[in-house]
Amino acid sequence: MKTLKFLLWMIVLGLIGILIFQNLDYFMTKTALKIDLEIDTWSWTIPELQNIAYFGICFLLGIILAILRGFMIKLGLKKEIRTKDAAISSLKEKIVSLKTELDVFQHDPYIKKELKKEPIVKLSEPEQPDFVRPDLEQPDFEQPDFVQPDYEQPENDIKKDPKPDTAD
Repeated sequence: MKTLKFLLWMIVLGLIGILIFQNLDYFMTKTALKIDLEIDTWSWTIPELQNIAYFGICFLLGIILAILRGFMIKLGLKKEIRTKDAAISSLKEKIVSLKTELDVFQHDPYIKKELKKEPIVKLSEPEQPDFVRPDLEQPDFEQPDFVQPDYEQPENDIKKDPKPDTAD
C-alpha cells in the first residue's frame, strides 16, 4: 500500500511538473496585484511577483488554514472528551452508591422478605410464530461415542516382537 501511495504521489507531482514546464512563460511573468476600495487612502499595490509565487503563497495559506481548522476541531473534541469523561465518572460513582444501597437492602431481613415476594408485574412468554412448533421432538444428531478396544501398548522393543529369532 505504501508503494502504491508513493507511486500515485509521484504521478501527481510529475503531472504538476509537466503543467508548469509547458506553461513556463505564464508562470514566470511578473504581475502586480492592486487593491482599490474607491477611497483615496485605501489603495494598495503588492509588488510585482511571478505568477508561480502567487500560486505558492495561496497553497501555503491553504495549508495554514487547514492546520488551524484541524487544531480548532481537535480542541473542541478534547473538551467534549473531558465532559464525557466527567459524566462517565459521575455515573460510575452513582453505580457504586446504588450497589451499596442494594447490598444494604439485600442483607436486611425484613426487606429480604419483601424482595422474595412475587413481583407485581408478571412477565409473560412471548408468543411463538406459526413456523416454530415446540411440540415436535427434535432429532438427536449426536453419534454414540466410539469405544476403542483396550490394547496393551508395548513399552520397549522386546515386548513388541515376541519371536525375535524368526524371520519371514
